[in-house]
Amino acid sequence: MEKSIFQLPFQVFARRQFYAKSQYWSADQIRQFQIEKLKKLLLHSGKNVPYYRELFHKIGFDPEKFTGLEQTKNIPLLDKETVRRNPEKFLAVNARKFGITWDSTSGSTGTPLHFVLSNSAQANKIAALLRSYSWAGYKIGMKTLCVQSYYFKDTDFKFNRLYNVLRFDSNKLKKGSALEAIKLINRIKPKFFMGFPFDLLMIARFAEEAGIQINPPRSILTYGETLSNRKRKQLQEYYRCPVFNFFSLHEGAAMISECEEGNLHLIEDFAYHELIGEAGISKLAGTNFYNYSMPLIRYEIGDNLIADGNVECNCGRHFRVIKEIAGKACDYIQTPDGRILGAVMSHSIDLAKGVLCSQIIQQKLDEIQVKVIVDETFDDKSQSELEKGLRKRLGNEMKIEFQQVEQLEKQPSGKTAFIISKIGNVYE
Repeated sequence: MEKSIFQLPFQVFARRQFYAKSQYWSADQIRQFQIEKLKKLLLHSGKNVPYYRELFHKIGFDPEKFTGLEQTKNIPLLDKETVRRNPEKFLAVNARKFGITWDSTSGSTGTPLHFVLSNSAQANKIAALLRSYSWAGYKIGMKTLCVQSYYFKDTDFKFNRLYNVLRFDSNKLKKGSALEAIKLINRIKPKFFMGFPFDLLMIARFAEEAGIQINPPRSILTYGETLSNRKRKQLQEYYRCPVFNFFSLHEGAAMISECEEGNLHLIEDFAYHELIGEAGISKLAGTNFYNYSMPLIRYEIGDNLIADGNVECNCGRHFRVIKEIAGKACDYIQTPDGRILGAVMSHSIDLAKGVLCSQIIQQKLDEIQVKVIVDETFDDKSQSELEKGLRKRLGNEMKIEFQQVEQLEKQPSGKTAFIISKIGNVYE
């Protein structure tokens, strides 16, 4: 995060000014803004994006006649598999005009996807993200602990003085490295912690086992996996501070942030969010307003939400409120050298061509089984890339067995978890 702020400085800071004002728009202002943004995106897509040019002609959809949000329902939902199989069809013929940056993600299901972001999409994502972080108490330049994949070669953690960030490589998370990092945390006293709930809980657990306390931050922001009430309570008890939930995805099609009042808001000046389904649990579909290089319209995110009705939040913002995000669910891997790896393992399969879904099952301390559902493009090179991605995190001591299957293993609850531990490393 800290590097990205300075990659597109002018655009990011200009958009920060916009987001500082737009967060207090009325519901009518938000709706009108969304209609205008969607119409511009639809006109551009129908003219310059092969997939939408063909689709709009086939279904008889005319972007010129778009006047209201309800008309988006005339466009079929877009699933991840369609994009994965035909990325070139979603690339605008004039994409270079808007900037081309390739990125990838594995999402919550372990399915790799490659896509393009425009300069504007990146700048808006960073600016909207910084605003969301500010709701949790973050300010640019604040001393921060960030736990995520850094792939440090010669160290487990380092303090970046330029950005004032203590960066802990989550791929190196084990008791020894955590205790060493805690010494530095207690010396430099970061005011803001951010990372996966799993990683932050494990660091706290190691501290508790060692009989030491971690200097508490003012607040914590979590992302990357489901923040259950139980995990939130544990984090609050360990670190003695409020915990905020944040959700976004690399594709930039949706963003959800927890405000100062403890409510989760759809960030509706960044993307158009649709809750699809009856009362109760809804599927989330999103449309980014700013990615003209590779528009994804009504893109099915793969995560479910529980809506919270017509709640009006005391924070003064009129973005819709949701009750819960149901995202990644998994146990964790333990390596022979003592490292522990949770949902961050999903990024290990980003470069594997032909993988539709994947699942990791740990049978023994030094052995995992990787189940994959594949298509016809999966070959020996795909498996080699998959193993390379896994080895990057697991190292070379662990045996990896690959198995192509038609269905992934389910837990007793009926959920299909990305990681299943059969050696007792259950994470709830």
